Amino acid sequence: MYQAAIIGLGNIGLQFDIPRKAMPQSHALAYMLNPDIELAAGVGVRQEQGDKLAQIAPNAKFYTALPAMLQNHKLDIVSICTPSHVRSEVLKAVLENSEAKVIFLEKPVAVSLREAEQIAAMLDRHRNRTVLVNLSRRWSEGAAQIREAVRSGRYGKLKKVHLRYTRGIYNYGSHLFDLVRFTAGAMEQVRVLEQVPTNLDDREDWTYSFTFRMQGGATGYAEAFDDRDFLIFEMDLYLEHGKIEMLNTGDEIRFYTTERHAMLNGFRNLVMEKAETGLLSKSSNIQNAAAHIVEVLRDGAAPISSIEDGIYPMVVAEALLKSRRNGGAEVNVR
Repeated sequence: MYQAAIIGLGNIGLQFDIPRKAMPQSHALAYMLNPDIELAAGVGVRQEQGDKLAQIAPNAKFYTALPAMLQNHKLDIVSICTPSHVRSEVLKAVLENSEAKVIFLEKPVAVSLREAEQIAAMLDRHRNRTVLVNLSRRWSEGAAQIREAVRSGRYGKLKKVHLRYTRGIYNYGSHLFDLVRFTAGAMEQVRVLEQVPTNLDDREDWTYSFTFRMQGGATGYAEAFDDRDFLIFEMDLYLEHGKIEMLNTGDEIRFYTTERHAMLNGFRNLVMEKAETGLLSKSSNIQNAAAHIVEVLRDGAAPISSIEDGIYPMVVAEALLKSRRNGGAEVNVR
């Protein structure tokens, strides 16, 4: 069995599953439910986190000191679920003081694009390690279906994209920007239209409505909403011969094709081809991620989500900030 440890026992590391959920939401429970992984240790800052870890993984050893944990365990997998401002420091310690083959890094990977690029340079000196970034939609069955439908050309060329989101260009935004890139292609240029207030303004994680242009020529509009009204995370892809809708944070996906219009010659209607519902209750993204980690270790599978993938949303965010500073100018996503 592969030996795993979790550094950072907050929500995503552990406490989303306290009390235990029907489907795993945390690294801890995802590891515990994988037959090829043994959760050997966890590092937190308070003893109460150790008490909660024991509820999920009674045999895992709890530490409040990272060096002691790294010294006492021969690890294959390390999850880094700390606050982003210490992730670079923790990652450096793991690389230098353990032989862990896979490091599972939470997003955002750093507090700034500059720091993220420094992390990439540091990892370039440790090419025998694999770093996966938890861009969670990459592990979802729904995103995989959308990606296959777009890339297969089943509905023709992508023409337009409409996004609806809230809670910041780093929080929800990082998942949304990556989802677009993963399923349909990267954004090449952005232009901020307005700033929408949300609860994350006090963290300076701003939320913008903006237009964008993609590789291949498709255009898009990302529409921001105030999370004090409601939460939203949705995507519509408009193609030559159909449409794909991702609704309810990915719990529902609808696929539309076209058919000849009944009354107007030469025109076509959109008609629903199929709908996938209840996707979030059918599988757990974090559990799928744990299974993928085993494939990387056992079979040498290529990582679905690399450090470069983790940095890309921060590049988009930087372009949006620059557009805002320049009065809504068009800015290239470098």
